[in-house]
Amino acid sequence: MKQIIRSFAFGLLTSGIVMLGVFYVADGSQSETENIPEEDMIEMVESKGYHVLTESEYISVSVESDENSDGNNNNGNQQNNSDETDSDKTSDSNSEQKSDSEKTDEDSSTTYTLTVESGEAPSEISQTLKENGIIDDADAFTEYLEDEGYSELVQLGEFELSSDMDHKKIAETLTN
Repeated sequence: MKQIIRSFAFGLLTSGIVMLGVFYVADGSQSETENIPEEDMIEMVESKGYHVLTESEYISVSVESDENSDGNNNNGNQQNNSDETDSDKTSDSNSEQKSDSEKTDEDSSTTYTLTVESGEAPSEISQTLKENGIIDDADAFTEYLEDEGYSELVQLGEFELSSDMDHKKIAETLTN
């Protein structure tokens, strides 16, 4: 046992010496990059498409952008109000048409009575729900059931489900 510990210690010592040597050799190559003049570094960075700002330039730019964002909200609203009055008239009729179509979409929700039998896997239930227009993505619903722990709690029986129910509501219906 003594010999194993001595060999291990010798290995650590050897690797430490090697790392120290690499550190000193690598340190010499890094000092060359540290001696590049500032102007040359700025030129290299700008050639890559970046912008270099001093601290005072950065502060003034950020203050100006804050003032512009506050000023644009007020001034932009005043300037755009005249433009918006013309567009509001046309958009009002479009929004009325949209709200009518949204109402018909809400009224046309799909309902389905799902019968869960013994031994039916959550993936089979998800596929049945997708085929009957209750959910859009069977895999996403199966994953939801498994992630939230509902897959082991699904009850046997008939369940009235609707397409306007979210995954949580469907899962709770199936497990109650």
